[in-house]
Amino acid sequence: MSDEPTTPCQPIRLSPGDPLAALARWVAEGSADQAARSRARQRWLERQAEEEATLIGSIIDLAERGRAVTVTTTAGSRHTGAVVAVGSDFAIVREPRLGDIVIRHDAIALLRPSPGDNIPTGDRPLDINLALADALVELSAERPRVLIATGGEELTGELRSAGYNVMTLQLHNSRRDTIHVAIDVIDHLVILAR
Repeated sequence: MSDEPTTPCQPIRLSPGDPLAALARWVAEGSADQAARSRARQRWLERQAEEEATLIGSIIDLAERGRAVTVTTTAGSRHTGAVVAVGSDFAIVREPRLGDIVIRHDAIALLRPSPGDNIPTGDRPLDINLALADALVELSAERPRVLIATGGEELTGELRSAGYNVMTLQLHNSRRDTIHVAIDVIDHLVILAR
């Protein structure tokens, strides 16, 4: 072995009459073609992911980021906070001023990531089995104070029970009325106190 210092390889400079010039052009064109194919494949994969996207997949992507999102419901309510839980038919957004807000997937009109945040692909397979009715059954055992927005009204009371498609709410009014609310038409539910 030689003790002479090594120098970085210098690119071979080919003249137009050089027999290796055609080979150099062929390699350069191949590299350019490969880069173009790679970009085309990347665009195709991105488009395929967009075409296979689901709302729940997008919500899960955003929940994993832990960053604030803005959810606008079909009734026009707007909530901004981090998605802290996702069920098969609902999501929970933790809004700093209100707390945990339960929103049915069917009530979500718009889902907006934070400014500058990448758009979620939402193309992941789903394996979530917890439905809103089941979550409300569990929550009702604690008898929390909740605010329910439905049918253009906001009702505050104690969540007394929940079943397959209905929940019972004891209102916080002078008569302490008890009402039944169809779970499928709830715009959102705010857990005020547990």
